[in-house]
Amino acid sequence: MMHPRQSDPDLSKFDAGTQAADSIWTLKRGIESMRVRHTLLIAGLLAVSVSTGSAQAGDRLTYRWVDAEGNLQLSDSLPGREASRGYEVIDPSTGRVLREVAPRKTEAQRAREQAEREAAEDRRRQASQQANRDRILRSLYGDEADIERAHDDRLDRLDDRIRQMEVSIDRMETAIAAGQDNFQGDEAYRSDLETLRRSLAETRAERREEVKRYQSDLQRFRELTSGE
Repeated sequence: MMHPRQSDPDLSKFDAGTQAADSIWTLKRGIESMRVRHTLLIAGLLAVSVSTGSAQAGDRLTYRWVDAEGNLQLSDSLPGREASRGYEVIDPSTGRVLREVAPRKTEAQRAREQAEREAAEDRRRQASQQANRDRILRSLYGDEADIERAHDDRLDRLDDRIRQMEVSIDRMETAIAAGQDNFQGDEAYRSDLETLRRSLAETRAERREEVKRYQSDLQRFRELTSGE
């Protein structure tokens, strides 16, 4: 007959001590874990606080400008009356210029710039016209003799027109001076005479321009062909 095994009193005491030690160790680990989490939380909050403070500090800017007396000014705010003088926006932590704003232009400055633009446009237009004239010269004339012949032909035609108009004017003026009844009181006749006189003046002016053009064309042709 088997008797039930009796437990060892010393072994029971050992098991109880081991369980108590495990409980204490588990409790310590829990406490240490809570401390670590608490420390991390505090560190995170501090980091956020520092980051926010840095961002707020970084948002601040410095303005630099020269006042009406010629003195250099620095401030974290720009007076409205000074903005028209021009200024610089500076990062106060690095001193780097972030943006430059030019002074507001006066009426005289704007007028001067407009005049300069118009002058530049006029030079461009003249250069374009001269380039076009150069192409025409090179395409129409092979040498200086061609230019001279063309000039003489134009003068001959203009001179013929001038002579014809002069003859007609003399005849009409003679008729009026002679007191011929058919012409003396004829307003249409006198109007035709005035029209003819204006045409004569315009043709004479055209002849003078032709002489100037010939001299200019000849000089320019020589410049264009001097290196050939």
